[in-house]
Amino acid sequence: MTDGPKRKPTSFDVARLAGVSRSAVSRAYTPGAHIADATRQKVHAAATELGYRVNSLARGLQGQHSGIVGLVASRLDTPLRSRQVRLLGQSLIREGFRPMLLTAEKPDEVGGLIDGLLGYSVAGMIVTSDTPPSALIEDCGRLGLPVVLINRAGKTSWGDRIVADSETSGKLVFDMLRSSGATNLACLAPRVETFSVAGRIRAFMARAEAAGVPCRMLLADDQAYGSARIALKAQSAALEGVDGLFCATDLIAMGALDALRFDLGRAVPDEIQLVGFDDIEQAGWAAYDLSTVHQDLEEQAALAMRLLKERAADIDMAPRTVTQTLVPVYRGTTRHDR
Repeated sequence: MTDGPKRKPTSFDVARLAGVSRSAVSRAYTPGAHIADATRQKVHAAATELGYRVNSLARGLQGQHSGIVGLVASRLDTPLRSRQVRLLGQSLIREGFRPMLLTAEKPDEVGGLIDGLLGYSVAGMIVTSDTPPSALIEDCGRLGLPVVLINRAGKTSWGDRIVADSETSGKLVFDMLRSSGATNLACLAPRVETFSVAGRIRAFMARAEAAGVPCRMLLADDQAYGSARIALKAQSAALEGVDGLFCATDLIAMGALDALRFDLGRAVPDEIQLVGFDDIEQAGWAAYDLSTVHQDLEEQAALAMRLLKERAADIDMAPRTVTQTLVPVYRGTTRHDR
């Protein structure tokens, strides 16, 4: 005859073995709680000896937040998004939170993901993908739930935002191409633009118009490498006379660069110069050596943590927007002075 299942150790058992109060056990597992290091170590040692695990969901149901922070993302197969989500997840863990990743395959799925997340007594939410329905973000406000929106439109009275400086970024790309000698420009963008892509494209086109520099728009079906390469091949006639091409993302730029070099026989940067956007790791590979604009994702993750914690400490402060500075990166696809 085998023994029945053992009783799971409780916080009372941990407190008794550690020689502390039950409230001390609770504080030892609460991010930001005031507790002496020696006491925390005693509690953790006792918990390890007993095999005790915090029931985070139960704590949430008892009126405390669960420590879970929802991380809403899509297009995880792209280099930028995968690195962004990894850095955000690592930052949340360092701050004592538990990231719950929810992925949306389509923009209209984001609302459903957020709605479902609200049933988990989450401590907060970070949205990196697509603009969520305003009504849901307002619901988060009524619940006092901290929300950080990264490069999303600000159409609600709740939620703190981190945005790339789109207005400056479009002008920055224009200046990169013009200072490298380009006089006839084109822009390759996805047919369905995200908030951040739309902003940088609009600013680039406006800057060209204001400067009296010809600039034509080319469209790809989406932001994928393959779509960009196919689009540029199909619209090669529109590149006649163009000597400077801005691609809305680095991934689009990589597809365009391969189309120019291998499909259309154009010399880069001698015949046509090219600038991407994001400065993903692959942009620096020798095969591409892509001139681009750098977004600091590590800074972005740190900002998200700061906004999340400050909002949790004061839910009544006005919504904030932090604008990230962008930096030009000159590599081998532009004829700049080296």
